[in-house]
Amino acid sequence: MSELFREALRRYERESLTAPTSFAEAVRLLREDARAKGTDRLSPREINAEIAAVRRIRRKLTNPAA
Repeated sequence: MSELFREALRRYERESLTAPTSFAEAVRLLREDARAKGTDRLSPREINAEIAAVRRIRRKLTNPAA
């Protein structure tokens, strides 16, 4: 159990060290991530389709009777 705790602490420290310090830096990091994943080339229609799909899944999970 202590090894799991140490690993969680290492991850927390690593993430807290790389957290953006300003809004501009956060936007820059998001853009870099999108460029690396190729999602910077999605059209508005593709983005809206992804959002709609996630919303459908969430509705099913929160209201399984429907």
